[in-house]
This record gives sequence, C-alpha cells and structure tokens, in this order.
Amino acid sequence: MNALIKSCSQIHKHRQPLFFFLFNKLLPFSEPQISTFHSLLSSCSSLPNLDAGYANHGYLLKSGVYGCCVDAGRGLLQMYLKYGDLHSAYKVFDEMPVRNDGDLFACIVHGFGVNRTVEDVVDAFEKMMELCFFPNVHSLCHVIRACGELNNIKKGYFVHDYVKQNGFDNDVRVVNSLISMYSKMGRVDLAQRVFDDAILKDIVTWNSLITGYAQNPNSSKVFELFLCLRRAENLVPNVVTFLALLSSVIRAREVSIGMSIHGHLISIGLYSDVQLGTAVCNMYAKCEMIHYAEMVFERDLVSKTLVSWNALIAAYKHEGYEREAAEIYERMVVEPDMKPDSFSFANVLPVYASFRDIQRIRLIHLMIIKRGLDVEHDVVLSTALLDAYGKCSHVKTAEILFSCTHRPNTATWNALIAVYILNDQIENGMNLFHQMVRSKVSLDSITIVTMCQLCGQMNSLKQANMFHGFSLFKGFSSHLIVGNALIDMYMRCGCPEHAELFFNSMCIKNIVTWNIMIYRYMEFGCSSTGLRLFQQMQSETGYRPDSVTVISLLQGSLTASANYLELFHAYILKYGLAYETQIMNSLIDAFAKIGNLKKAKELFMQTDFKKDQSSWNIMISGYGMNGQGRESGKLFSQMEVNGYAPDAITFTSLLSSCSHCGLVEDGCKFFDLMITKYKIQPSLEHWTCIIDMLGRANSLEDAYEVIKTGIYQKHSDCAALDSVAVWGALLSACRFSMNMEVGEAIGKKLSKMESSDFGYHSLLSNLYSSNKKWDEATQIRKVFEDGKVMKKPGFSSLKN
Repeated sequence: MNALIKSCSQIHKHRQPLFFFLFNKLLPFSEPQISTFHSLLSSCSSLPNLDAGYANHGYLLKSGVYGCCVDAGRGLLQMYLKYGDLHSAYKVFDEMPVRNDGDLFACIVHGFGVNRTVEDVVDAFEKMMELCFFPNVHSLCHVIRACGELNNIKKGYFVHDYVKQNGFDNDVRVVNSLISMYSKMGRVDLAQRVFDDAILKDIVTWNSLITGYAQNPNSSKVFELFLCLRRAENLVPNVVTFLALLSSVIRAREVSIGMSIHGHLISIGLYSDVQLGTAVCNMYAKCEMIHYAEMVFERDLVSKTLVSWNALIAAYKHEGYEREAAEIYERMVVEPDMKPDSFSFANVLPVYASFRDIQRIRLIHLMIIKRGLDVEHDVVLSTALLDAYGKCSHVKTAEILFSCTHRPNTATWNALIAVYILNDQIENGMNLFHQMVRSKVSLDSITIVTMCQLCGQMNSLKQANMFHGFSLFKGFSSHLIVGNALIDMYMRCGCPEHAELFFNSMCIKNIVTWNIMIYRYMEFGCSSTGLRLFQQMQSETGYRPDSVTVISLLQGSLTASANYLELFHAYILKYGLAYETQIMNSLIDAFAKIGNLKKAKELFMQTDFKKDQSSWNIMISGYGMNGQGRESGKLFSQMEVNGYAPDAITFTSLLSSCSHCGLVEDGCKFFDLMITKYKIQPSLEHWTCIIDMLGRANSLEDAYEVIKTGIYQKHSDCAALDSVAVWGALLSACRFSMNMEVGEAIGKKLSKMESSDFGYHSLLSNLYSSNKKWDEATQIRKVFEDGKVMKKPGFSSLKN
C-alpha cells in the first residue's frame, strides 16, 4: 500500500494517494511508513485547496512522526510555500526540531522570494548565517534581489561581502543580481565596479548594467556601453538591450539616435517584436515626433498593446491635438480585449474637459467605477476627474471628489483652487488656500502661480502686494515660473508700473517673461510699448519670437492697417511659422477684423497649415462681422462636409452673423440645429445673440416672449434666461429700435436685479432721452451721482 501511494504521487495521480492512505489506516496492524508522508504531502500540494494538507499536518503532529522526520517537515514547508501560505510555512520552519540541512533554508528563501515577501527573505538569510548554513546560488539571488527591493544598502553590503568571502562572485547569475541590486538603489558606480570585476559576463550582465544607467539616468553611458557590447565576441544585443536604449533616448530627447535604433531594429529583424514596436512608438511620442509615432502605430504595430494606445493618446494631448487624442481613445475602447486603465483615463479626461463634454466625462467616471479602479487612493486619477468636472462648471462634483480623495496631494489642492478661479468663485479659492496653509500641505511653485492668477482675477492691488510678500517669505519669488506669474498678476491688476519694475529686477528671464509683458501691453492697447519691448527682446537677448509672441503682437493690430499686417505676414514666413495653426488663425482673424476679407479667405484656403475647429470658427465669424451672413452659412455647410463637428463657439459665430445681417429665419434654423442635432445646450452668449437678432429685426415682442416663457429651454443644463446679460441685450435692442414700452419694462426688471453694470443704466438713460422723457433720464443719472453705480476707470497708455 505504501508503494502504491508513492507510485501514484510520482505519476501525478494526486487524489488516489489520499484514498489509499485513508484505506491503509482502516487495515489492522497496518501503519504507514515514514517515507510515505513526503509523497503524500507532495500530492496535497497539487490539490485545489489546503484541506487535505491541514488534515495530514494534524495527523503528523498527533502520531509523533513530525518530530523525527526531516522529510515530513520539508514536505509541509514546500506545501505551504506552494499555496502562498507564508505564515504557516514560517511557523513550520520555526517549529522544526531538526534544521541541520542548508537546503531547508534554501527552500524557504526560494519560497519567500517567489512570493515577493522581501523582508522575510532577508530575515531567513540572516538566520541561516547565525546557524552557519551555506545557501545555494538560487537562494543568494533571491536574497540579493530582496535587498534591492528593500533599497537597504547596509544589507546589500552584507550580502555582497558574503558573496566575495565564499567565492560566489565567480558565478555569473550572482554577479547579474548584484548589478541589478545596486542599480535599483541608485548606486550605479557600485554596479559598474561589480561589472568591471566580473570574470564571466553574459548578455544579461551587459543588459543589467545598461538598464541601470538607463534608469538612473546616464544616457551617454548607455550608448557607450551599447557600442562596447556590439564589439564583444559571441554576444548579441537582445530585446532587453534595445528597450533600455529606447528608454534612454526618451530621457535624453535624442530623437536622431532613436531613429538610428529604429532603423537598426528593422535591419536585424527585431522590429516585429511587440514590446520593441510599442517602445519605438512611445519613443517618438515622448520626443514630440507625433507624426512618426502615428505612422509607427498605424502601419507597423500589428499587435497594439495598451501601452502603445496610451502613448499615442498622451502624445496627442501633450501636443495640443485634443480631437485626435479623443479619436484614438474612442477607437481603443471598442477594440476587443482592450480595457483602458487609470493612465488612459487620466490622459483623456483633460481632452474632454477642453471640449466641455460633460457627457463623456460622466461616462468615463462610470467606467472607472465599473472597473473598480480606486479613485480615492489614486490621486492622479482623482485630480484629473476633479479638474474635468471643474472645467465643465460642475464645481459641487469637483468638491465631492476632493473630499473623498484619500490624502490629497499638493496637485489636488492646486486643481481645486484652479476650479474656483475658472468658475469665478474667488472667495472660495482664497479660503481653500488658507485651509491648505493651515493643514500644512507643502506648497509648490504651481500653488503660487495659481494664487497669482486668483489675485489677478480679484483685480486688487492690495491683495497682489500681500501675496508678492508671501511668495518672498516662502522663497518662491526667485523661481522663474513664479516671477512670470507675478508680472502677469500686476498687469491684470492694472498696475503696469509694478510689473515693469519687477520685470527689470529679474536676474533671469525667458521668452515667456517677454511674452507676458508684450501680450498684456497689447491687450491694454499700448501697442507702441509692446512693439518697443518686442524690439528690445530681439536686440538684447537674441530670443527668437515664438507663436505666443506673434499672436500677442497680432492682438494689438485690431486698428492697424493692411500694410502692418502684410509686414507681419512676411515676418511669419521669414521665420518659418506659417505652418503653425494658432499663428495662422490669429492672422486670419486680424485681417477679417480690419475688413480685408479677401486676404483672410486667401490665407484660410492655404494648405501650408493644418486647419482646426478654430480656423473654421474664425472665418465664419469674419464673414458675419463684415456683413456677409450668407457666406457664413455656406462655410458652415462646407465645414460639416469636411468632417468638422461644430461646437458652441461655431454657433455663437453663426448666430452673431445672422444678427448683424438681419437673417432671422436662418438664425432660428441654426439655433434649432444646435439643440436638436448637435445636442449643444444654449449658453448666455447664444441667448444674447438670439435676443439681439430679434431686436434688430424689430421683433422685440417676440424676443420678450422668448425670455419670459423660455420656449427653447427644455433641458436643465441650459443657461438661465433670467439674467442681467440677457435682459441687457434686449434693452440694447430697445435702444436700437426706440421701443419705449418694452424698454421701460426691462429697465424695471434690471433695477430689481440690482445690477451694478454701468452700461445698462446708461442705455436706459439714453433711451429716455431719445424719447424726450427728461425727468426719467434725470432720475437714472442720479443713481450715478449717489454713487450706487460706479463706472470702471479706463486704462491709459500715456505716462507722465
């Protein structure tokens, strides 16, 4: 019967030994042999659960066999380790009465190493040393790997000394483990020393050191080692080698070397490897060679992995190609067996946030919950969700996400402050910053930059000065990014003197610093000062103007002549900026705004730059502002044919065009199309365009009814009609058509809303004056004399 149990175990019939063992116990005068238990426990290790193993462990203890049989103890140890029950394995190990075999220690070290409990691996090794047992090579490799995972240099030194004292340093497997251990600890110098002292080296030895330099990083050393490897005899670089090389290319942004590696992979036939193909795509994406990344992804990657999809999405997002990033993501989610992870969601959420696509954001949030991703502990993902909801004006949802995040980091706090700024909740943003300081959350430069934006939005010089002092106290004012934000803050507070004073005191400036000054002066209408700074930047620093510089200068050209813009166009061509979409959009917009539609259309029809949604929106708006509403409608149809989906800005431009050109029927058609076909809910801009359009067409009563009844307001996401902006647009239309009856009704409505806007009170006063109602006009003007309404002071470019 004992022989039968052993033979069944050897041929992997694991249930039969248990049956024979139980049957053997029923036979009179029949006791199992001690050697039988090793086979029996081996069979227990291969069963689906530990029930039989526990039963046999109990029998061994009860029968007294366990105390006198080393094989039984080893069998129990191996059984528990195989099931991953490390607690029971260690308990068996501690209770074993006889431990005079070094293989027992090797067994438990190997078991702990496989199950990656690194602390127990090192602990078992130290016990082995105390009892003067010698580990084998496999045990040593597990211990060395465990020291690397623990990042414990002292224990690493201890094991390394043991290796040298006992002659293991001639074993290539131990050498490779030591190189990897020191690399993980960031001590590549020690890894290099082990490599230099090694007598035998294989491809793993070279790869371990190359990967170590790639991770730490030292790109020049990686490439140097690769060249040495190619000269070594009988060694051929493999997939691991090239993965480390491509990683170094990304860190060093040496795309020319990456292209050489790409070509080399094709020539040696390794490019078909899925990992390497994905790494090449990722390399081009991270090096901002988006077209090459797209080409590799679409043409060369037969088997696309989640990493390759994520790399392309991230690259498109980083380069500002939001629509392309969204398209790649939408293709990925319909692929069979391709499930987006937290990295996918964190990259695509900002894309949909830029579109203000709340439906997509909610859908992604639902997918995150369905997939069981831990948003509360994944700070990156929770911050991306928070930011996305905030950009869609869902501030309450953003606040809930913030409160549910487990230990929000600095980036999460910064994101919520930015949400408050974006949604004009300045007081909440300031309160959150104070809470952040009280909670002793570490501030970073982004925090200071965000708060500079908040102070600028407050338009309070007092708050700006106070926060400048705070940044000085915290030691952030020397940071270039903070210095740039402080300049912008003072400019937005209407104090260019403070901004220029700080600008002149800055020891280090970059192109962004100059761009802020130029942009803000151009925005204030100080074009001469902006141009002076532009010339000074070129003469003193040698900086080559970038797209932001050119766009800033074009912004100040609204009253410029065609010759001025032609000069700028020549400048753009000279510096090779004509392929940049944003620059060409700004140039088209500038020509359209000065009435040169012929030139604007000529530039729009060029194929040197890639048109985006803004290009079409700008041209549609250009036709409208120049009285060519019909052309706006035709261009809209052409845009749809070319595959561009109109957005909220497109319809604002269309409705504005119809308003200026008196195309009421077309305007109503576009408004209905926006809601029914494209599911875009009307904003205040859309409502004001509709009201203005009806008012200009002498349909004031219809406009009044639209507001009162909210005939188009069928969805909860629509903007509220009962607002100062909408009623103000209707009052402006009353002034245009001299409709006193409706104008008075609106004036009473606005007075009840306690609007402090100077323009609406002025319109009402002028309306009374035009209808010779002097008493009413005088009454309105008294409001200004009493100081209830303050006219905002203008900004003058003249200096004393």
